[in-house]
Amino acid sequence: MTAGDIILIVDDEPNIRRVLNESLTAEGYRCLEAADAVDALEKLRANAVSLVLLDIKMPGTSGVEVLPKIEAAFPDVSIIMVTATSDAHIAVQCLKKGACEYVTKPFTLGDILSSIGRAMDLRKFMKRGRPA
Repeated sequence: MTAGDIILIVDDEPNIRRVLNESLTAEGYRCLEAADAVDALEKLRANAVSLVLLDIKMPGTSGVEVLPKIEAAFPDVSIIMVTATSDAHIAVQCLKKGACEYVTKPFTLGDILSSIGRAMDLRKFMKRGRPA
């Protein structure tokens, strides 16, 4: 990621958002937070977000439900799904709907940083392959 890239952290748990924000900011990333799908879509409309860390289980609209909306409206945004459950069926479903990574809680900062690196490499690769 470059200095201008923004990561949107979408999770209904404030402590997870805070820890991710602080950790990723310390690594040099710019971060925004959203508590739910509605807030996430508003932040995506208002900011040039490069990557979304999207929790699967949230009250109201789940991450699985909002994923295709983000993918359709913001095709240049990379999406990493984050969940407390390691359900292979849900992981495959998310990847088919456009997520490029799937991380299971509890995770380490290293896990997240590795996923971000892979997601951004894929994003660059996909943008190069598009016709102008």
